[in-house]
Amino acid sequence: MVVTASAQTTLTLRQTLRQVRENSPALRVERLNINAAQADQTTANLRANPVLNNQTLFQLKQAPGALSPAPGAEGVGVLNRQRRQFWLQATKEFDIHGKRTYRNRFAEANTNLAVRSVAETERGLLFDAANRYLDAWYARVQLALLQRAKANVDTLVQLNRVRLKDLVITSTDLTRTQLISDQYDIQTRTAQQDLRNRLNDLRLVIGAADTINVALNDSIINPAFANPLSLYPVMNASADSLLGLAATTRTDVRVAEANIESARRNVDLQQVLAKPRNEAGLIWNPQNSVPYAGVFLTIELPVYTRNQGEIQKSRVLQEQAGQAAALVQAQIRAEVTNAYQSFATSRENIERYIGIRRDADKVLASVRYAYLRGATTLIDLLQAQTSWFDTQTAYYQALYTHRQNYVRLLYVTGQINAY
Repeated sequence: MVVTASAQTTLTLRQTLRQVRENSPALRVERLNINAAQADQTTANLRANPVLNNQTLFQLKQAPGALSPAPGAEGVGVLNRQRRQFWLQATKEFDIHGKRTYRNRFAEANTNLAVRSVAETERGLLFDAANRYLDAWYARVQLALLQRAKANVDTLVQLNRVRLKDLVITSTDLTRTQLISDQYDIQTRTAQQDLRNRLNDLRLVIGAADTINVALNDSIINPAFANPLSLYPVMNASADSLLGLAATTRTDVRVAEANIESARRNVDLQQVLAKPRNEAGLIWNPQNSVPYAGVFLTIELPVYTRNQGEIQKSRVLQEQAGQAAALVQAQIRAEVTNAYQSFATSRENIERYIGIRRDADKVLASVRYAYLRGATTLIDLLQAQTSWFDTQTAYYQALYTHRQNYVRLLYVTGQINAY
């Protein structure tokens, strides 16, 4: 990392992605889902509380028609235990069907799903940040190219002013040169603003507080990764190995797997929740100073409600999870194929531009040399300058596309999480 005198941090792509992992506000928000899922897991692991129930009845007066007070209740107050019936009951629901175990297993699956979903979100954020980095890099390249072209034309303007004094050229030639310089100046101002906008977008994505810049000399495509097949470092891969790599390691594949497992455990949970609830306990019941004790037992009769709706819903969700996983696999095949072919094509284009750029440099230098010696016209020189600029612009546009294709290849194979 290079820090300039103005404390502006210049980032490479690798440093940018690392900052996304560490500072991205969106990723921090997503990671809280893991904590929420872990809290749900704690809740699912809790046991049912015991329930304590009390009823107290007082004998207010003798029953109508009674000839004498109840034995032992003559002359005692209404709160006396001889005129009181006391009911104390302690019960607890007993999980004889293992409902707590199934709830815990479902919560564990949801926690695993949350963890993998964060990884998938990270993959998307890294892809977005990488593209924004490339946008900023290309904006800076365009600005540097315009500044270089303008410097060349400005030199020519200064030279033509001298040549005009010497009556070697006409004022029209000088004006024509100055017009091109003015055009480059306007384009440079626009490019400067575009670069500032791109950098601000990038700074927001990576959560940086200070101003940032992108490294012009960042190779991005590491020489070790020039061949996309080398993305598969474990074995000598064929072209289909990229597809196999993506189909097994991509984060959305892992999310789909976790979703299927979660749906399967939910089906198990809903089925066991259909089992009747059981409750048992003890009763202590002194009546009119005569103690009684007993047991309490409740068994729910599943006549009407057997959790039919939730069971049906869980099976639908399980089917949905399976179809979603199949869709992911189909998408991977299309995405990897397209990304690989685009990367290969753009790389061939870059190799072809090597010779084209060399020829454009030679032509501009030759025409400039001839113009300075009066062997050609200003029009030829300006055309050569425009052709050189167009060639450079087209080359960097091709390089920009090549790097975008490389980043996309990293994304579709799931390797961007490790870049």
